[in-house]
Amino acid sequence: MIKSVKGTSDIASPEVLLWQHVERTMATTAKAYGYEEIRTPTIEMEELFSTSVGQGTDIVEKEMYAFPDKKGRRLVLRPEGTAATCRAYIEHQMNLQPSPVKFYYMGSFFRYEQPQSGRKREFHSFGVEAIGEQSPVQDAEVIDMVMTMLSRLGLSHLSVDINSIGDDNCRPAYKDALRAALTAHESDLCEDCRRRMSDNPLRVLDCKREDPSLLESLPKSADYLCAECEDHFHRLLSTLDALKIPYRLNHRLVRGLDYYTRTVFEVVSEDLGAQNALLGGGRYDYLVRHLGGPATPAVGWGLGLERLTSVLTARCPELAASLAIPRAYVVHSETAMAVAFQLRRTLADTGWALDVDMRQDGFGKQLARASKRGARIALILGEDEIAAGTCTVKDLTSGSQSTVTLESVAACLASAVQK
Repeated sequence: MIKSVKGTSDIASPEVLLWQHVERTMATTAKAYGYEEIRTPTIEMEELFSTSVGQGTDIVEKEMYAFPDKKGRRLVLRPEGTAATCRAYIEHQMNLQPSPVKFYYMGSFFRYEQPQSGRKREFHSFGVEAIGEQSPVQDAEVIDMVMTMLSRLGLSHLSVDINSIGDDNCRPAYKDALRAALTAHESDLCEDCRRRMSDNPLRVLDCKREDPSLLESLPKSADYLCAECEDHFHRLLSTLDALKIPYRLNHRLVRGLDYYTRTVFEVVSEDLGAQNALLGGGRYDYLVRHLGGPATPAVGWGLGLERLTSVLTARCPELAASLAIPRAYVVHSETAMAVAFQLRRTLADTGWALDVDMRQDGFGKQLARASKRGARIALILGEDEIAAGTCTVKDLTSGSQSTVTLESVAACLASAVQK
């Protein structure tokens, strides 16, 4: 037997019903905020991520699925969505459109890491990117949007961990201070952090293997912000206050990708214990220019759907099953096949799943199969019904039935949903 690849999974009913609900809710909310969907390729040039995500990151050093194609070009399975969206923005000259250009996306992404709960080698993300606006109010909008999404999905006790890591004007001084502080503790650092200390010291703050008390003692980026970055951060926090979005300053928060500037944030839930982060994001004002486009400010976030759906399932184990649409089963005589198919066409917009029996081996056996399929209603088309232009509607739970005109079947199904 051929099995699925380690770190991947099949998503089928009833679990897939929850995934569809989550994706539908998030997409609908994003559209309400003025965001449009973008779909980028699953494979991209390796250079896109090695130059944008950062050579010193775990993604580039350890986790990318990179391979040569038949012409020797280095390709990757996309590990994240922001760089791919910026590549599309540049390639299609979207900078000529009114700013900001606002996207949402969802799909499969790939990282070679040890599979664990909520984290797969093929994982699924929902993300948003607002490209072309530098105002801190834009940062607040993307945060407000995801808080609205999560609230609509039934999550509560949410807050935002937030920090500013400055920009190219003030971050060099912070990096120097961080290197100096780390040098005094070099022998206590893990091998990766000793290597990153000189060229990428912010990565040390993102390391899960270091002593939290050591990390807490290091210099804070907020103390090194230039006037413009400090003003940007202050205005963002003031906007979050006005929107009544709870937040906590987290001076250790840097996120795991090199392209971030100024704002970085995570949305956390108090209900989730130690692993309480649901998503992360931030501002990346240099990425579009770094990839060959014009200087363009931008901000966004990404959310892992495996993590989110597992949280929703833990909070409400019956949620996925409750999302199943009601099922009806068309039972018919051999001569009524065409009428059965036509009836299903006319009922396609009722919100019911409609099975037409294919075996035509007697009403009793068809009704038994209807019950096994979990149908609530059987729509019976026998010779008498065909002659009269009617349909017998049978409730498979109560056993009650009535005969109605074919035109009235939709109303009967609507009435059954309300019971």
